[in-house]
Amino acid sequence: MDLKRHYILSPAWCLRGWKLLPYAAQRFDAPLTEFFLKDDWDLLLACDGHTTIDWRGLSDDQRSKYERWEGTGLIHRCPKGAQLTPEQEYRFYPARFKERVQWSITGKCNYRCRHCFMSAPEGVQGEPTWDELMVMLDAFERCGVRGISLTGGEPLIRADFWDLVDEILRRGMVVPYIFSNGALVTDEFLDKLEKRRMFGTMIQFSFDGVGWHDWMRGVPRAEQVAIDAIRRCRDRMVQTSVSMVLCKHNVGCIRETVNLLASLGVSSMKVGNGYPQGEWEHQKEHWLSQEEAWEAYLEYIPHYFEDGMPLSLGLEGFFSYDLPRQRVSAIFERNVEESLFPRAIMCSHVRREMYVSPQGRILPCMSMVGGPIEQQFPNMLEIPLEEILDMDSPYMDIIDARISDFMEHNPECRECAWRTACCGGCRAVAVRDHPLDYLAPDLLTCEYFKGGWKDKKDELLRSIGRL
Repeated sequence: MDLKRHYILSPAWCLRGWKLLPYAAQRFDAPLTEFFLKDDWDLLLACDGHTTIDWRGLSDDQRSKYERWEGTGLIHRCPKGAQLTPEQEYRFYPARFKERVQWSITGKCNYRCRHCFMSAPEGVQGEPTWDELMVMLDAFERCGVRGISLTGGEPLIRADFWDLVDEILRRGMVVPYIFSNGALVTDEFLDKLEKRRMFGTMIQFSFDGVGWHDWMRGVPRAEQVAIDAIRRCRDRMVQTSVSMVLCKHNVGCIRETVNLLASLGVSSMKVGNGYPQGEWEHQKEHWLSQEEAWEAYLEYIPHYFEDGMPLSLGLEGFFSYDLPRQRVSAIFERNVEESLFPRAIMCSHVRREMYVSPQGRILPCMSMVGGPIEQQFPNMLEIPLEEILDMDSPYMDIIDARISDFMEHNPECRECAWRTACCGGCRAVAVRDHPLDYLAPDLLTCEYFKGGWKDKKDELLRSIGRL
């Protein structure tokens, strides 16, 4: 055994820190951040290429940590004298931590989707100028944001789209996702993606069901255009995922749609019921009730397994299957011990990621766009982002909200038998029914448990040997 070792941080990682979270390692090529306690951080800092680590002087716990980090590729052994690159060296950001942003770089679109919750066909959210984009991008860089996912509206309609991508890459950030309807995902687009070596970027397409996509998107041949774009990505080895919105008309084509998309190389898919907001608000004749959507999911789930789990699938919070991990789960079901409520956060997603609207508003997630609560959130074109992340506001109240805050706000929930499984549900769903109350109950999750839908789903999964 080598009793005198030298380790160094692997080239894919750098050392970073933020206010309240000063000890972290972050990937260069993906929005992935690992945080450390002070004692473990000191161990990691010794992986600098010149500090000699005496294996005999370490505790069993310390040795196991080095071995684990080496096994995961965080560190590797090296000859004495190896050095970190300047970019790998520790950098502290004087802001609260944010790892990723979903950024609407336009509120406009080249389609006329019936169900657009932000009314992009009418351009209600407008479009930021190049200078405004640079103000926001400068702020992301100052705050240490690693991943910038681009959405709209339709982001590809901007004539300066690739100029913006180049600015993002030049600053050492990555683009994990580009969200698109596919109309402009041409060979030329994919050539430019490949030229920039954006091999880790996922294109997420909208596709609203075989036979119904044209009707939902308000544009002739939209379905064939999307299929051609997805096939083009498959042929060029570009990763793709899909989101599908349900209504009364396309609810019966989930199976056919999933199988088609899987055959085109799509790796994952989200299916969700449309909700009455934006363009969809006044089209009640097309709405699907949540109960009808759940019935459709129960009908489809056995077919999903019969068809060999063709892709990773999420049916809202009701059911999901992670194909790489071969695991069934449900977002609705948190199952947090009641003793942990005082420090357990309401939503882990919003701790790492934020959404920025075309107008520059910082929101916990995109689905809050268009609702009355949107105007209560701060605007990063008016207030520096680092100040927003450290000021009293409804945004930070949601970020920092604990399950105990919710229970205090809703005493009736403290007596519910499902309280440790539900934990209050989703804040974005809650404000649909209580527009200005971010601590209101999520009635959808409440119905999932109290209405017996969890029991029905569990019974179904047991009957097919999946629970």
